[in-house]
Order: sequence, then C-alpha cells, then structure tokens
Amino acid sequence: MWTPTLPASFAEAFTIVSTGGIEVRAYQLHDAPENAPALIWAHANGFNAGCYRPLLARLSAHFQVFAYDARGHGASDKPMDNLEHDFAMVRFAEDLSNLTVQVRQRIGADGSGRPLHFASHSLGGLAAVLLEAELGQAPFDSLTLFEPPIYPPAGHPERDAALAHAPNFIRWAARRKGHFPDRQALRDEVEKIITYQRFVPDMMTAYLEAAVESDGQDNEGGLTLRCPGTIESAIYANCPDSGIFEQSASVITRARIFATDQDVLPELHSWAPGTMASIAENMANGEARIMPGCLHLMAQEDPDACANAIIEFALAQKPEQS
Repeated sequence: MWTPTLPASFAEAFTIVSTGGIEVRAYQLHDAPENAPALIWAHANGFNAGCYRPLLARLSAHFQVFAYDARGHGASDKPMDNLEHDFAMVRFAEDLSNLTVQVRQRIGADGSGRPLHFASHSLGGLAAVLLEAELGQAPFDSLTLFEPPIYPPAGHPERDAALAHAPNFIRWAARRKGHFPDRQALRDEVEKIITYQRFVPDMMTAYLEAAVESDGQDNEGGLTLRCPGTIESAIYANCPDSGIFEQSASVITRARIFATDQDVLPELHSWAPGTMASIAENMANGEARIMPGCLHLMAQEDPDACANAIIEFALAQKPEQS
C-alpha cells in the first residue's frame, strides 16, 4: 500500500504504468477554475510533488494542475536492481509521456484545444526536453524550467566548472542520512545545508511533511526519506554525460529557463547562469532569465516569484504567425 505525497483533501491521486512496469503516482489538484488551461509540474531530484504543495496551491488559481512523484521518489516505485538503466534520463521522459496521455484524457481530448503547459524544478525539466528531443513528442504549449541540470558540452566555457561540481552532489546524496526519529531531527539535518536554510516557512513545512514517511518497521515512529540516497546519487551521476545540451536544439516549444542569481553568493561561481543562457540560445524559441535573489532551490526560496513566472509565461499571448 502506498501513501500519496499530496493529501486527498488537496488532490486526487492516480497511477500510471511506465517503462519496465514502473508505477508512477500522479495527482490532479482540486478546485481549478472552470475551463482553465492545464499544467503539469515536475519536481527536483530528492523531492516529490508534496514538497511543492504551497507552490501548487498558488498555481491552482490559474490552471488545472497536475503533479507527480518521479520514479524513485515519493509514492512511486523505487527499483534498485539496475540504477543506471532505470534512472537514465530518458526513463523520466518516458514516464512524462505516459503521464501526458492520461492528463489529456482527464482534461478532455475532444479537439477543444485546451492548452497544456509544463513547468519544473531542476531534474523535472530534463524529462520535458527529452520528451521532445529524443522521443519526438511536443505536447506542451510552453515550458517554464527552473534551472534544469543540463550540463554544458565539451568546449563550453562552463564545462570544467560543472564537472568539478558534480561529484560533490553524487557523494553527498550517497551518504545522506535516510532515517530520522522525528521531523525536528530532519529539520536539524537539512538546515545544515545553506540552500535549505533559505526555504520560506511554508515550503519548509511542506518539505518536512512530504519528504519522509513513517517507517512501518520502527515501533517508535521513525521516519524514512521517500527518495533513498542511493537513487538520488545515481540520478546525479547519470546527468553530466547525458548529452542533453546537444539535443536541446531539437526543442521548438517556446521555453523560458531560469537560472541562479550569481549575486547572491558572488564568492562562489555558479556554472548554471552561463549554461542556461546557452541552452536557451540553442533552442528555437528559448529565452533565459535570472531568478532574482535565488540560488538553485528557487522554488523553495521564492515560491511567489516562481509561480508568477509560470503564470506570466504560460498565459502570455502567443506571437502571431507570419
């Protein structure tokens, strides 16, 4: 039996079956405006849909919102036998493809032309890029991507910095603590991390509620991370040489990509802003922006600004075709 990361009072949970029979849990938020456009939200590595509940609530005032727990995360299946295969970047695109079919059925695939948008934080953005570039599917009217971990190619000025940075996350995730006696212990642990210290209160509360689940084998009520560190580490390891930067040239959906504000920590060089700008230039209809005052976990640092960015871009009038 699985426990949703978003409560039934907030969203209806459903299941999609993807590559290798992996079951991915998805959610349809309640209380969307009548005839609103639809939007799929995809989360970052190590998180899950429930970790973004306050952000999703903000979006639900403008969209019929769908979210999901990526494979290996939240309430979705967590295969451990072949991490390189089961958590290759294209697997996430295959999952998104299967989800999009169900979303279309739920909003009515009757030719009414209701728009379907996509927005994501970090890892989730890779799925949408590969869905279009590798699987040849372009189901979305817009893509709003908050700093997807698309590594720059050989010869790019940020390549060396990116590769020097990658092992830090791979090692950190592999050895991160996976079990906690209570949520205060989890909070004490994550607040040692500078980026987590920047969470606004409601996003920290959402994280503490959704990132862990009760350990059924612990009679004292312990909590276990809903994304094992082994899986989180494997995903980080699969990113640097995935070749997605080159494939991004095949993306024609209009896209806006947000990057870290380097001025927040000027003493620490971030390879992301320069890389995100290059990715946007590589796309046919891409543009890059900085999320002011934010580091990589920008959705947790400023959910209002991120929600407004999604709303502004997705609902913007499309340029007239010449």
